[in-house]
Amino acid sequence: MTLLSAGTPMFFMGEQVGAAKPYRYSDFLDNREDIAGLAAGSGTRLFAFYTALVGLSVKHGAFRSRSIEVSVIHDINRIIAFHRWDDAGEFLVIGSLGNAPYESGYWITGDRLRNTSWREVFGSDAIEYGGQNVGFSVRHTLTGLAIHLASAIL
Repeated sequence: MTLLSAGTPMFFMGEQVGAAKPYRYSDFLDNREDIAGLAAGSGTRLFAFYTALVGLSVKHGAFRSRSIEVSVIHDINRIIAFHRWDDAGEFLVIGSLGNAPYESGYWITGDRLRNTSWREVFGSDAIEYGGQNVGFSVRHTLTGLAIHLASAIL
């Protein structure tokens, strides 16, 4: 989410490959992570995910613009949606921090969602990123979107 939200995104201590060692101040050099090894091994899928997400941000200036509007926040269901746009295009970023996909779909409503055709340009639940590949589908109504959300889809 932070790569697509406002501000300057950064990776800290190998999170792009799933590094998990605690940061140590006094003997950091003796206990540092093997970032390249993780990217080629157990962190391959996570690294591919972040590489694709950074590529999406580089390709579309809307993700780097100052234009952002939070559309949906649902704490209980752990859903957030926000718009990013510039003169060249508009994107709706939807995040589910749920532990499992919404198999029956999930309704997202809001004024900015009407009369617009949306299509998926990136999904974090894809198999190549280690997801369940539940997929993404959209059904439009006059009042909002019925979206089939996987866990942590973007």
